[in-house]
Amino acid sequence: MLRILIVVLFVAILVALFSSLWSLLRHPSGDGTTANRLLWRVILSALLVITLIYGFSTGHLRPHAPWQGSDHIHEQE
Repeated sequence: MLRILIVVLFVAILVALFSSLWSLLRHPSGDGTTANRLLWRVILSALLVITLIYGFSTGHLRPHAPWQGSDHIHEQE
């Protein structure tokens, strides 16, 4: 469930980013829509970071990097 939320937030960040780019290209006069859409991107990014912190701190998410420890390397063998 947490991984689905992370993917949804990431996709929403990308949508907000490209919609703000589209707004900037369509209305370069600065009517405020670009700033509002970028604000939504910042809010969604903060929510994503909070979700990742929650997932790692509760143990729902675990890093799978090879430099995290030797126990991960021994599990693969």
